[in-house]
Amino acid sequence: MELKAEWDRLTSALLYHIYTLWLFTCNDLKTMVFPSTAFALFNCGYMETQPAEFFFRLPNILLWTWVNLLAFTINNQHNALAIREDQLNKPWRPIPAGRLSAGTARKLGHFAYVLAQGTSVLAGGGLVQSSLLSVLGYLYNELGGDHGLVTRNVLNAAGFTSFASGALEVAWGGVSVLTVRPMLSWLGLIAAVVATTVHSQDMYDQEGDALAGRRTVPLVIGDRPARFSIAIAVACWSVVGPWYWMSGLAGYFLLGTLGAWVAWRTMRRTLVEEDKATFRIYNVWLVSMYSLPVLAQWNNSV
Repeated sequence: MELKAEWDRLTSALLYHIYTLWLFTCNDLKTMVFPSTAFALFNCGYMETQPAEFFFRLPNILLWTWVNLLAFTINNQHNALAIREDQLNKPWRPIPAGRLSAGTARKLGHFAYVLAQGTSVLAGGGLVQSSLLSVLGYLYNELGGDHGLVTRNVLNAAGFTSFASGALEVAWGGVSVLTVRPMLSWLGLIAAVVATTVHSQDMYDQEGDALAGRRTVPLVIGDRPARFSIAIAVACWSVVGPWYWMSGLAGYFLLGTLGAWVAWRTMRRTLVEEDKATFRIYNVWLVSMYSLPVLAQWNNSV
């Protein structure tokens, strides 16, 4: 009986801590884990990776992206300003919910960066990207990179491409993306796309960003000009992307349709909840951008 009680206690404690880690990341799965995994899927053909190989490595891809996201989110949520914001907007997050202290989270965040490096070794790729994400996370979370007008978008762009290329490297079985020149130019294009459009995520949290003293695009140039800049950039990239890949009508139709939807909603649906929904659609549009190599291959085969 005592053994069973001890087992139940240990199981309950383990599940409690696992759920705590999950709460750090669950709000960002749609922006990092799922899109990065999709990028790996749509681009793994560069190394002639077979579907069976990809799905065999899928658990490693998901593990790599999630652990690296965990390292970033813990370090993003343990400072005093982030805790105050979360107490108002996301009280279910681990620190405001009282599941662990800020000091414990800080120590855990440092360990998570080391864990991310080890995960890269075990997953079979993404070590360079994981190291870069640690540096980017430090710049963003500790040195105020998230507060600057330019640095915020640039660091986001570098982060998105690091996650995407790291997931792809795991899918390739450890082959470095740095050795594939066409992939480098493709990642450069994606970085430009993200840098000029990712402030879509800032449209719905202008009040919180203003209280935090962040100089986001909508707060610096104004709400309407910021919306216009997103709409124009998304529309332009919806043409440039298919042209770059020569993906044919399928690429123009997919990117154009989703891009028009994002642009229209950005300009016409301006309530907070509507902006949140628009950002989710923006992520779908970004994933459709990631799919262009597959559409190009299909277009060239017909």
